[in-house]
Amino acid sequence: MPSTSTLPPGPRAARKINWDLLRVIAILAVVVGHITYRGPANQPELAGYPFAFTPWFGASTLMVVSGYFVCVTISRGHAGRWLGNRLARLLPAYIVAVLITYTVSRFAVLAFNGWDTEPGLLGTLFGDPILPPHPEPDAPPPWQLPTPADLVANLTVTQEWSDDVVFVDNSYWTLPVQVVAFVSAALLWRHKFGADRGRVLSRVLLLGPIVVLPLTLLPGEITDVLGAIYGGLGVGRAYLFGVGIALWLWARRELSHAELGLLATTAVVLHGASSEHPVPSAAGFAIMLGLIAAAARGPDWDVRVLCVLRRPVAWLAGISFGVYLVHQQLGFVLARVLAEHGVSGWPRLMLVFAAAILAGWAMTVLVERPAHRLLTRRRAVTPAAERLAPAAPDVLARRSVGAGQARRLSSEPRVGTETVGGRT
Repeated sequence: MPSTSTLPPGPRAARKINWDLLRVIAILAVVVGHITYRGPANQPELAGYPFAFTPWFGASTLMVVSGYFVCVTISRGHAGRWLGNRLARLLPAYIVAVLITYTVSRFAVLAFNGWDTEPGLLGTLFGDPILPPHPEPDAPPPWQLPTPADLVANLTVTQEWSDDVVFVDNSYWTLPVQVVAFVSAALLWRHKFGADRGRVLSRVLLLGPIVVLPLTLLPGEITDVLGAIYGGLGVGRAYLFGVGIALWLWARRELSHAELGLLATTAVVLHGASSEHPVPSAAGFAIMLGLIAAAARGPDWDVRVLCVLRRPVAWLAGISFGVYLVHQQLGFVLARVLAEHGVSGWPRLMLVFAAAILAGWAMTVLVERPAHRLLTRRRAVTPAAERLAPAAPDVLARRSVGAGQARRLSSEPRVGTETVGGRT
């Protein structure tokens, strides 16, 4: 993993709009695509929207940005504390989202499918469904009912390791990949990966899926194990972090234009090949990679129109992880209820979209941020203990350069996270 990040000295910079805007574009693409296309594709009774957004690039863009900021942030302190900070932002909100989604899905799916369970709350939440003896012939396809085994696998982020369990929300595929990536980054950082090894790592992450995927398609028990490893360790999505590393090296002028172009082209081809609609998905992903490159190496996008939108864009970017966690399966349930009550395409789209934003905001302010503060706060040091403790080297340095210079050192801009839909 690359070693250090370069930050310009001087007064604290204003929050840059370019990264916020990229996250907002990506999360909007995810939400709108899932509402208008993925929902009706899974459940035909959810059709009727005025359009279907089919290019898939939003979640992958967020993963690339996450990989880029892993490189930016991991060099700023102890790798273990860095990993704890990342997981403290990622996992509590995810666990709460899994519990909420599982509970709502159990109640809703049983009602949608016309199934019964053993009486009582425990039966509804954990019992096997009792199917009607004579299902209606014209009934829509049944919804997937999550099981207790699915709940355990989702809570422990091990969904990809077994074919017998499913995601309680299919958009959660990014979480196991991120956990593996963050743990791997913390382990690699202990070996002080420099720019040369960073280039090797980006190539391995981009070319690894091409080499391993054909082996998982061969028949036999060994390939079944390889398939579990391929999915469980996120090998198939590793190219997203590989191109994120490449973009960071390029932004530091430690990677040539030609090599970045080759690696980015490989990532676009892999992305298109793994999408249901290869051409629009690859085109959208290529455009987003170009915008990430512009954000990484160019000036802030402080044009007049974007300056006017700075506050709402920053707000949406700040809650994007929460929105990502609650928008899909819960949005499908809400869309089904609205459709049953005769709500047509445009109003239903607006209501489901607004509900995703509201629920994402609630998840951010009620769970993600408080849990992160609680899990990462340091023990307070009393004034007496502070006087008795030896001064840290950075404190001595600040004293030696004087108060004015110390203020300038403390005001250097910081760049934040990191998770899919996370904040910068």
